Amino acid sequence: MKDNLIGTDGLITTFAQQRQTLLKRTGDILCDESSPVRQFDNDRAAKLSAVLVSSLEELKVAEEELVERTEALADLRDELEQRVRGAHQLFELAPACLLVTDIYGTIVDVNRACQQLLKRDHAGLERQPITRFIPTDGRRNFREELSRVVMNDGVNDWRLQLVRPTAGPLTVSASVRLVKPLAAGGLQRLFWSIRALEPDGAALDA
Repeated sequence: MKDNLIGTDGLITTFAQQRQTLLKRTGDILCDESSPVRQFDNDRAAKLSAVLVSSLEELKVAEEELVERTEALADLRDELEQRVRGAHQLFELAPACLLVTDIYGTIVDVNRACQQLLKRDHAGLERQPITRFIPTDGRRNFREELSRVVMNDGVNDWRLQLVRPTAGPLTVSASVRLVKPLAAGGLQRLFWSIRALEPDGAALDA
């Protein structure tokens, strides 16, 4: 949106320059003794002047409306950016383990609770396949189940075992939702909420 606003600013500048050029050209023609306009009778010259002045006024009004719309777009952009920052802050600080992947399981974003659960910092998780945290002998089944999750738009209680680099394996329950893009051409994402489980299946604090 920022690039669009920059382009609009350039359009406004061009609009104003063209209006000033037209105004100057009109003045030159009406004041030039050798101009064909001077050969018209006074009545025709007055009508021509009125038409040109009216056109310039219309251009001025259009320019002002364009400026107002640009300012409104800038305000909307700021509001949307604030909402996005607020939503991401809620995601980042949520006590639950939350992460976002693409439909193939590549990690796009993780919150702090998830970093603590998986014993990795953000840089060690971003763009990593989530299968990296699945035991080797279970990765094929995991990929097959992930495809079914995507086809069904999600799953409520997916029991998984995760392996971690600096801690023992952990049994978890994952709730996964498919998030479809609002705009055409956007990418689908999977939103994960993960809870650690006791050996008997009860939830525990990671």
